[in-house]
Amino acid sequence: MLKLERHQLILQKLKTHRKVHSTILSVELQVSEDTVRRDLKELEAQHLLHKVHGGALSIENKILSYNERSVSDLDKKKQIAKKAVKLIHDGQVIIMTGSSTNLELVKLIPANINSTIFTYSLPIALQLSHHPTIEVIFIGGKLNKSAQVTIGIDVMNSISKLRADICFMGTDALNIERGMTESDWEVAHIKKGMIESSDYVVSMCISTKIMEARRYAVVPINDIDVIVTDDQIDESLLVPFKERGIVVM
Repeated sequence: MLKLERHQLILQKLKTHRKVHSTILSVELQVSEDTVRRDLKELEAQHLLHKVHGGALSIENKILSYNERSVSDLDKKKQIAKKAVKLIHDGQVIIMTGSSTNLELVKLIPANINSTIFTYSLPIALQLSHHPTIEVIFIGGKLNKSAQVTIGIDVMNSISKLRADICFMGTDALNIERGMTESDWEVAHIKKGMIESSDYVVSMCISTKIMEARRYAVVPINDIDVIVTDDQIDESLLVPFKERGIVVM
């Protein structure tokens, strides 16, 4: 089998299954694992997949590190933050996910706002530590060093005992049929718990993630109260959400 044919078959399997294993590819393509690894390396160099230990993930399945997310689409995230900060008022109990969009949001909270913010994000907690009147409660657990957030059963248990007035939810993908979805199974469960513990849910979603879908369900679209997005959105994409009674900012 020619190399080009192998590459096409690998990409086709990624499109269908979102991930491939080197050992299985070696058998299916009838080549050595070293050859498979070289193929995956070449395809990664072309930005067609994300190579990981033992195989590869599709590009959309790659979970970006915090540093990668913090500089990606920064202008859009700042636009979203400027809109969302209008929803923050005195006396609220707020819960926030560890999104880089939420980091931009907390930078804009006025100095005279007096509220309580729960978060499992180290960067957000550190940023809020400079705010004069916000009470910051950090949700402890096992630290995911790449994402700079805590994860695990301790986080889930803490969230289940909370009752928040409003939740600002970083969003990996939002779809009218599939609702809010996530690329990471554990993150999906934590976000679901946060939404269940909140009276009002705000989806912080850049325009390129609207009408997208990922592998793991978080909540149906009717569990979202507000979508805050950037000004580059195609307005026609927002119509189905508005028809469901969701406020769009």
